[in-house]
Amino acid sequence: MMFAFARLLSLTSLALALSACAFGTRQPTLVYPPAAGAAASAASSAASGPKALSIVVQPFVDARADKTKVGTVRNGFGMPTADVVPTNNVADWFNGALKTELQRNGYTVLSAPASGASFAVLSGQIRNVWADMYFTYNGEIAFDAQLKQGNTDLLAKNYQGNGSAGVVVAATAESYAQTLAITLANTLKAFFADLEAATAGPKK
Repeated sequence: MMFAFARLLSLTSLALALSACAFGTRQPTLVYPPAAGAAASAASSAASGPKALSIVVQPFVDARADKTKVGTVRNGFGMPTADVVPTNNVADWFNGALKTELQRNGYTVLSAPASGASFAVLSGQIRNVWADMYFTYNGEIAFDAQLKQGNTDLLAKNYQGNGSAGVVVAATAESYAQTLAITLANTLKAFFADLEAATAGPKK
């Protein structure tokens, strides 16, 4: 009985605390990779040796229906009370993270085809970048990726992943940024596994 009462009191206190800090637009600066401590578990596949196939990256297009915000702030009762509006460009953030992970995974990233080099072209669309909260943070990112070498489709797939910066204490802009960084790293895991398979034996 005492445990149940203590738990109820704890949840009530947390709900009141969340309600007190639920107002006011949050303006995170999106970063990548995730902050130290989360990177080890959230980062994509470990860095490996150089790959034979270079990749020309065409910046992924921001295809989100609403490009102005990346999340919602809720009060202790779960009601939306404010928006999360990033201070930097979502597409730039995404493409920068993608380039970082390509290089970490051993790929040479080109801005244009190199004469005589074996290369593939990577392009795609960003479908969703979103972070919500209600006692814990919950991020979701979705994107489409297409990889072509000449007239051959090496990869064409949709990716979606989730992540969290943990329990909500004060619904800070930094926690939203961390949630989205972890979510992006998690979402890129599956993509890089497919990319590795798709480029294992590239056509010359």
